[in-house]
Amino acid sequence: MDIRSIHTIETAENIHIKVELAGLAPRVFAFLIDAALMGLLSAMVVGLFALWAFVAKVPEIAKTGIPLGTFGVFFGYHLFQEWLWNGRTLGKFLLHIRVVRNNGQAIGFWESLGRNLMRLLDVYVLGLGLLCMMFNRGEKRFGDFVGGTIVINDAKVLKPVYQSTQESALLDAGEFAGVRLTAEEAELLKAYLSRRKQFLKPARERLALALCDYFSQRWHRPVNGESDLDAAVAAYQQTQTASG
Repeated sequence: MDIRSIHTIETAENIHIKVELAGLAPRVFAFLIDAALMGLLSAMVVGLFALWAFVAKVPEIAKTGIPLGTFGVFFGYHLFQEWLWNGRTLGKFLLHIRVVRNNGQAIGFWESLGRNLMRLLDVYVLGLGLLCMMFNRGEKRFGDFVGGTIVINDAKVLKPVYQSTQESALLDAGEFAGVRLTAEEAELLKAYLSRRKQFLKPARERLALALCDYFSQRWHRPVNGESDLDAAVAAYQQTQTASG
């Protein structure tokens, strides 16, 4: 029996991508790793300010610097790592999970800020975020609702999808000269291929696989990765140019 939590993301192109949610246990273990690292960083901050105050013989340095430095570690640790590291912290990286927007794209500063402003309530006030995660399909804590985010499994997709340059697509276009694309299908492929670099790798791979499966059935021939999708669009554009 499959006990994974599968979540469906709808892209701007109205394509549905299934992703695996991280689950409660990996998120808790990732937080414990991060908490240990935050404790270590805080101890370093306390030691540095205490040493500075002792050397300078100014006790106010420690009285002011230690609270501010400790607050900066506990609030900034998750905020800046998730913002600058595509939704990861060191704990999430080790557990192969990451935070993404509801549409599957990488989070920005405001999403990271929103979810981490609620961390005090979610984590440090009776662990209310854990209860919240247990009673909604997206396994979201309150911070995820505020930030518009979900936490997903970041494991690699087994079947690789290869990129291709525009030049190689034109060279391979002859293989797809006989296939047919409706105008809507062509626009859909063009939209995906032009925006593919904006998607996180797992979402991009799953979306490419979904498109390949669809067009394999549509054309009754194998479509293997983005190189074939590029070639099909190039063949379509050549046909449109010739008919024009």
